[in-house]
Amino acid sequence: MAARARVTSHRDAFHPRLTNPEPIVRRAPAFGKDDSHIETDLIVIPTDDRHAWDGMIFRPRHGAIDPRLAVLVIHGSVGHYLSGMPRRLAFHLAQRGYAALTANTRMANYGVFFGTGLIDRAQLDIAAAVRALRERGFRRIILLGYSMGSTMVTHYQAVHAPPEVIGVCTIAHPLSLPQALRRRWERFGSIPSYNEMCAIVTRQMEGRDDPDRDRIIIVRRATGPSDRPEDAEIWTYRTWWHSRGPEALSAESRRWVGLLRVPLALIQAGADPLISQAEGSLLATLARDGGCPAAHLEYVDGANHTFDGHELDAVNAAVRWVTRLARDAQRAGRSPPVVRSRTPGRPSTN
Repeated sequence: MAARARVTSHRDAFHPRLTNPEPIVRRAPAFGKDDSHIETDLIVIPTDDRHAWDGMIFRPRHGAIDPRLAVLVIHGSVGHYLSGMPRRLAFHLAQRGYAALTANTRMANYGVFFGTGLIDRAQLDIAAAVRALRERGFRRIILLGYSMGSTMVTHYQAVHAPPEVIGVCTIAHPLSLPQALRRRWERFGSIPSYNEMCAIVTRQMEGRDDPDRDRIIIVRRATGPSDRPEDAEIWTYRTWWHSRGPEALSAESRRWVGLLRVPLALIQAGADPLISQAEGSLLATLARDGGCPAAHLEYVDGANHTFDGHELDAVNAAVRWVTRLARDAQRAGRSPPVVRSRTPGRPSTN
């Protein structure tokens, strides 16, 4: 695809012989010039609990730097495998010579709205994506998560530690999803409040994780101070309890980073209204104190949580770290055995 805008004529759909005198100006795609350097493969990823999620593999067209290495990219809240940050990451990784699989999980799109988005079970989705890469011949895998995806890949690696995974890279990594949501709800005066939500869910579910008792609930003033829909959040009792409730242990990265036994990167936004710089520092400290072999912490100055206007800064920081890790792994000749089971801008010094 050409990166340059192109003018074409247009025929009326109902009158094929009539030509519209007004030419259509096609907007140049944001990644148009990248297409000639990469190739993509749309795949379906089956899970052990009989779900199936979409994914796309991005590869450098003219050969990879390390043909046995791939980066698995996991989306954030209400995101998906081709939304902003995952898409940018996959494109740029492929441009730099690395294969990347960007994959959906049960937390993608509207999973939390309709009851299927249970974060503690997303480890089955990540395991399925790792298996998909393994089946395609990749023997070294780097997990890369954005926002909530950071929490998911950290939890997965801490619990399962598959031998193919050589590192975990995270972007806008929260210390605790429940804590971050509670702080935001208190800031805007949510209706219901966090404590009220706990009471509602406990009462309605009667202490049981029963899908038949699950219902949709709307929280007003959850992301802003008004009653407009744009400031509201939609949950179900179960999806909220599993990922933001007081017992959502899998959503607490502060509990898991110290269990990592592969290098960790934390690419944080320098002006994030949702995640303070202190959270990144604490995650790095907890990782090192727990025995993580290396914890790299870097801030993108002036960036908010979605890195508006700083997207490439975040992507480039992640790609630099991936490049260093891949180079070190290749030099060390680290290549785990084939596993055939279906088991589910300010760098710090390391």
